[in-house]
Amino acid sequence: MRINLREYQKNKVFKKNEEFIIPLGQLSEFNGDDFEFIDDVKVNANIEISQDLVRLKLGISTKLRFVCSRCLTSFVHDFKMECDDEILLSNLDEDIILDSDQNLDFTDYIKNCVIISIPQQKLCKGDCLGLCQYCGIDLNNDTCSCDKHQFNNVFSQLRETFGDLKEVE
Repeated sequence: MRINLREYQKNKVFKKNEEFIIPLGQLSEFNGDDFEFIDDVKVNANIEISQDLVRLKLGISTKLRFVCSRCLTSFVHDFKMECDDEILLSNLDEDIILDSDQNLDFTDYIKNCVIISIPQQKLCKGDCLGLCQYCGIDLNNDTCSCDKHQFNNVFSQLRETFGDLKEVE
């Protein structure tokens, strides 16, 4: 998304409502191991500039493919977010580019807004049961007969050695 500042410099006030799209081809570099852009990023932007202050109100939507953090199933998520920000023209963010023709380019800024808003834990559903830690079966689809009380990890030998000792008071 580009905004030319010449109109602002003439009138000292600038307002614009604009809808635009960041094509999927410009987003593939951001795809990770646990998420992938599968649709264009659609942006509904309300931009005001006055007294060297840029006010951004952005409605951003796209579709992302996630890998569930618990069961490792791939699923599609309709991603929507709102972004409100104020930026001084004299102190532009490194993601907002001002070129020699006085165009402000917000594309990288919007891409980064989406990336930092992706949740750390991606769940296919709120009550995802995940995988059995013993046999690896997807507990959302099947049940297993593993002994859930079995305690077998690196520190299990400590329990055998110090299991009878009580904590010092």
